[in-house]
Amino acid sequence: MDETKRPLRIPPEFTMYAEKNEIFSLYERMIQELIVGQPSDPLDHMIDFLHRENDDISQIMIIGPPASGKASIAQLINKESNIQKIDTDELLTVDTEQVKRARGCLENDVDIPGDTLGALVKERVSKKDCADNGWMLVGYPKTRDQALALQRHGIFAKHVVFLESPDMVLIERFMGKRVDPTTGDIYHLTFEPPESPDVTRRLKPVENQKREICTKASSALPP
Repeated sequence: MDETKRPLRIPPEFTMYAEKNEIFSLYERMIQELIVGQPSDPLDHMIDFLHRENDDISQIMIIGPPASGKASIAQLINKESNIQKIDTDELLTVDTEQVKRARGCLENDVDIPGDTLGALVKERVSKKDCADNGWMLVGYPKTRDQALALQRHGIFAKHVVFLESPDMVLIERFMGKRVDPTTGDIYHLTFEPPESPDVTRRLKPVENQKREICTKASSALPP
């Protein structure tokens, strides 16, 4: 047999070493990072990737319809584990040109481009608190285009939690849902009211609450 065509034989100790040190999973993540991100300089990109790579941290997406409990669950997880909670409202509080353009879209009732939010999410998850403790992306992505934009920016969740509930239950939850504008904490007037009277006085309805209720109510009606 031609020596150049002989089957490649990998010594067993090589495979054992790779499995013990999770070389195969690291190789998979590196290839995924390159293929999806398509960096102009693959070598520099891989050096940066390996510097920030930490397979032990949590990377979670919590998605679902309005009032399904996304924010409440994320808030509980954050208190118990210090995994950083990220939502689009938080991302739009930073005073940068990119954020200003995104706010302009909202003011004109236009959807923010997926790549714009994707860039903001990438910048946020690159910060030290997310790199050290992990992150939860709450209520995002909402569309396929937004999900693809996150992929283009090299953002992948290890776990995706999808919450669902019957429409009439969601309507009941949403009608009593309130937000504390000072802290951003979410409450419910019936199921989870605040303990402090001061917090109760400053609670506000969630943005677009009436429109969401009407949409849900109409979809829940029998044909």
